[in-house]
Amino acid sequence: MQTLQNLRRSIDSAESLKSIVKTMKAHASMNIHQFQNAAEASGNYREVLDMAIHVVLSQEDEGPPESIRTQEGSALHIVFGSDHGLAGRFNENITNYTKSRVQPDRRNIIIAVGQQIFKRLEPEYDIYSLLPVPQTNDGITSVVQKLLMEIEDLRNKEDIGSIKLHYCKPEAHSSYSEQSAVLFPVDFRKFLGEDMKWESRSLPTFTMDRDLLISDIIRQYFFVTLFRSFCYSLVSENISRIESMTSAEKNIDEKLEQLHFSHSTQRQNGITEELNDVVSGYKAIRKSNG
Repeated sequence: MQTLQNLRRSIDSAESLKSIVKTMKAHASMNIHQFQNAAEASGNYREVLDMAIHVVLSQEDEGPPESIRTQEGSALHIVFGSDHGLAGRFNENITNYTKSRVQPDRRNIIIAVGQQIFKRLEPEYDIYSLLPVPQTNDGITSVVQKLLMEIEDLRNKEDIGSIKLHYCKPEAHSSYSEQSAVLFPVDFRKFLGEDMKWESRSLPTFTMDRDLLISDIIRQYFFVTLFRSFCYSLVSENISRIESMTSAEKNIDEKLEQLHFSHSTQRQNGITEELNDVVSGYKAIRKSNG
């Protein structure tokens, strides 16, 4: 049985741990807010790019430039995880999702984003490179730029027929799900549909070289798509972290309740024993005096 002093130390440790968990939940909540705002802003910019591609492609029948058309080759898979643990089943979920869709063979190349996802995929897949997970909006931009350079370097080394993104996307009611998106080849058919809405009665025009303009827009399209994928993944990671911390907080509360009960019971037993000693001593003195 633990002594009162040991129980008091256990209670203090549990209360300190609960304070840390609360701080982590608050930090995760702040991260969700900032990355949600960044994802929304990138989504608005993506809509502008979609309209720009629609304008360029709808005015001529030449189709997209040769450099961005579908081609045969290996498939590059970019998998978004986390650098840090204590994120619930976030990394396990995206790992299992990736394994169910990507065969571990030479024609499937993996770029892992985050140490945690790298550790889970590395035993079965040949990882081309590992990138860190940014922790701020400003940090996302620099990592996306580095990722684009990695992609360009890889495309110079071998034929890449497709680029797919695997990440977690937040949903309503503080949940998320695993999803995939095709970064390359770009499906230009969706930009030629009639569902593009314009505030003016006529489409805008352009004067610069068409292929050069399309290539520049597509580069921005790649950037904003990757940026938004990072935002989605980071929001999902922090949602999972809050879930994990909430569960930990509940376990700590239960443990504290047990410790407080044991402490109160043992303290009461100690007081009772002391009173019994006093009564026994009093009776012994009266008996000796009588």
